[in-house]
Amino acid sequence: MSVSMMPTLHAASEWFARIRGREADAASEPAWQEFISNPENELALEQREAAFTLSGELAGSPQIEALLAQAERELQSASRVPRRRYWGLAAAAGVAAIAVGIALILRGTTADVAQYDTARAEERVINLADGSVITLNTSTSVRVSYSGHRRQVDLLAGEALFSVAHDASRPFEVHALSGITTAVGTRFDVELGTAGSADVSVLEGTVTVSGTGGTAATPVAVSAGQAVRYGTDGTVSGPHPADLGRIQGWEVHRIVFSDVPLGQALEDYNRYSAVPIVLKAPQMESRHINGVFRIGDEAAFLGALEQGLQLHAVRGPDQIVLEAR
Repeated sequence: MSVSMMPTLHAASEWFARIRGREADAASEPAWQEFISNPENELALEQREAAFTLSGELAGSPQIEALLAQAERELQSASRVPRRRYWGLAAAAGVAAIAVGIALILRGTTADVAQYDTARAEERVINLADGSVITLNTSTSVRVSYSGHRRQVDLLAGEALFSVAHDASRPFEVHALSGITTAVGTRFDVELGTAGSADVSVLEGTVTVSGTGGTAATPVAVSAGQAVRYGTDGTVSGPHPADLGRIQGWEVHRIVFSDVPLGQALEDYNRYSAVPIVLKAPQMESRHINGVFRIGDEAAFLGALEQGLQLHAVRGPDQIVLEAR
């Protein structure tokens, strides 16, 4: 609430108290007509009305009781004014105190929402308000919702690496497809696959992964070095070794292939390439490759394929075609 708005809000509280107190002449006074003709004043009055309505739901709140007691103490000095004026001021102050209390309470429950995206071949690091960090891989979209009681990230597309600041009172949740990964303070990766599945890999600490589908079972604990996968039905697999080299690679702008079929390797590489590489030698798709390549160093990647697999790269206007020699 800005300082410049305080006189308007106090005036709105006083008018609301007078009208609510059934002072028959209040709404017919010229001063009232002048006050309500100002759009800012009208908005302030609506806020006072909303505060009064919501106050019934917050009855007994320690914050509200403390604010009302403070307002009563401060108004003791106004006891010399005419009785009618005093009670108008008291009611106005009470409404204002309730409004402030509601704002304080709702501040802890209302979520701040923001969305972050990366384009093809782009990576991005997001520093969150609590000290957590999200590293977005290529073609990724996340929506962050933070409140006083919750830290939630929705992974809408792609892959993200989460370094979570410790906060036991506010667990960190990543929602993706039909599953939720929950952590307090740890480091883990969530990737949405092309076949309608999600992979959760843990680099540090432990997380729990639970499905939200109809067949969802007990949450699965996943420790450092492990990974799980779940589909759209929410069924979570048992833990298995995670491909940490791949994750740590893309974090430092490297793409790592460890005994990966060529067809899968090209699919992964094309996520980072503006010009897709297409294999026109189907018999070579199952050949496995190994190597570490800097993302964006197309020449080194193609050179390794040409020399190691006896392929020939033909560059066209829209794609690069790999042909058998």
